[in-house]
Amino acid sequence: MRFKTLILSSLLFLALLAVTALSVDWANPSYKADEMFTSGEDEAYVNPVGAPATPQEARELQKNKSALNWTMPSTLTGGGDSARESRESAQSSSESETSASTEETAASDLEISPVQTEAVNVQGNWFFTLNDSVIRDLALTLLQDGSDVYGSGRIKEGNNSMDVSASGAVIGSDMKLNLVSTNPIIQYKLNLTLDQDRASGVFRALCAGCENWIGTVEGQKTG
Repeated sequence: MRFKTLILSSLLFLALLAVTALSVDWANPSYKADEMFTSGEDEAYVNPVGAPATPQEARELQKNKSALNWTMPSTLTGGGDSARESRESAQSSSESETSASTEETAASDLEISPVQTEAVNVQGNWFFTLNDSVIRDLALTLLQDGSDVYGSGRIKEGNNSMDVSASGAVIGSDMKLNLVSTNPIIQYKLNLTLDQDRASGVFRALCAGCENWIGTVEGQKTG
């Protein structure tokens, strides 16, 4: 009985192998188990019920379902008959507006001229007092050409006096004067603030062969 059971099992196993061998594509085997079991079987794809038959029909169906407005607007921005003409017209209009704005700005800049500050008139006779450790009196006659100032005078210290030449400039309400004496050679640099016919400020004296010094200066126009 046991021997018969073994023979029957062997026959069943051989039958299974035969069926498997028939299902494999032996002309081009891939050696995959799923192909060995499914080779030779053709599976046809069937669209689900209600699904579109072609991709074109699917796109049309989705377009109809979309909330987007697919209709070409009756009036394009810029007034063109096509999208391209509309873009070109809008771009041309924008460039024209920008050019006009630039020209208006340039014209406005030309119309606004900067305020010219006139130099204070300092031409005439002046009397100054230079104060440091010693009091010095200075009498000057100044001439003026625009902002340039020049002239001559005398500076007195005690019983001694000496000739000086003057040069400088007027900038707004400020005047800078350089005075130079010849014997001895001394340079006085005056930085003055003008207030009508009066002037006040500081000075610095540069002396060849002696120590430099600084002081204050007060002046008034006398004629």
